[in-house]
Amino acid sequence: MIDQQAVEQGTGGEAPPSERRSTVSEVAQALDLGWRVAALHTLSPASLVPIAPVTDGMLLNRRSLSATDRLELEVRAIAGVADRANVAFAQSDLERLLGLIAGAGRSEAGEQAFRAELGRRHIDISKRLWSAGEPSGKAYELGNFLSDSWNRVAEPKSHRGDPHAELGEVFAPMRVSRMKLLLDDLQSRVDPVATHAVSSHLDSWCDRVANAKLPSDRARAEELSLGDNVKRLEPLERQTVIWRQMLTGDKEPEAWIGQAERAQVRDEFTKQVWSRYRRWWWAALLLAVAAGGLGYWYSEDPDGARGVATGALALLAMLGVTRASMTAALKRGARNWSELMWNRALAAVICRETSVLDELYPPPAAGAGKP
Repeated sequence: MIDQQAVEQGTGGEAPPSERRSTVSEVAQALDLGWRVAALHTLSPASLVPIAPVTDGMLLNRRSLSATDRLELEVRAIAGVADRANVAFAQSDLERLLGLIAGAGRSEAGEQAFRAELGRRHIDISKRLWSAGEPSGKAYELGNFLSDSWNRVAEPKSHRGDPHAELGEVFAPMRVSRMKLLLDDLQSRVDPVATHAVSSHLDSWCDRVANAKLPSDRARAEELSLGDNVKRLEPLERQTVIWRQMLTGDKEPEAWIGQAERAQVRDEFTKQVWSRYRRWWWAALLLAVAAGGLGYWYSEDPDGARGVATGALALLAMLGVTRASMTAALKRGARNWSELMWNRALAAVICRETSVLDELYPPPAAGAGKP
């Protein structure tokens, strides 16, 4: 839903024509579940070094837990989301997964056993969601894709080579097309502004990664630890979290913009309308000529003009078309068009404000490539 008061204050009273739909709960839960399962599958206990609390008197947070505690927390969180998504774990399956956590923290073989069991739960969840409904299955798959956009880069194995090459695979045209196809298939069940913003982001990442190089201060450095190398790519983690929050509805898209940006929505709306319809100037000219011709005819022969108009209305009435129905259809069409254009303008502004692409891949300098 759109914050009506805030938009009115920021845009001079030009509020959107109607409330915007939010993401359907079943889709949001399935997407969140897919995200969490993919993230846990990539999580390596060997890389989970507890972050010391700021002071001895502070309680530990999620990222400060030991490897075993962190894995248990994530497994129980997944079980909770699975329950809300109506694909609850069987108690025996949950206990089996929890029982493998201690071994996962001690050895590579234990870690592989834990991952294998999580993989079996992943397949079971996927099959049950698809059987419950195609939208839920696609949302779960989309959650996997979005989560892995960061997981693959943060995984220890990826830092043995060039992170730019890994990013090239993450944002390869085929993979991005698959994510956009899932977004498109879910468009009637997901916030339209969130869908448009995420789709635009994916296009931008795909294009920039393919045509630019990772700056030296973001590339892998041999003298740095795994954790420090991962921190260099942190903007991508924030970007994927933003995608998840927008698509699941955990955070409204408008929450990322302030009053100044809200004022830009009106300007963007005007720009999009002008850009979309300026090529139809000849149609407006024809309408003006037609209106002038009808006015001239009416001034010269008012009775004849009224007679033709009455006859036309009578013919339309025989076909079931009345003035009231025409007026309602015009109002409904104008309202739908205005809502669509307003959402596109809002999405364009939100898209700019929520993109962190420039932090990881700075845009080309003005005039670069020109003779």
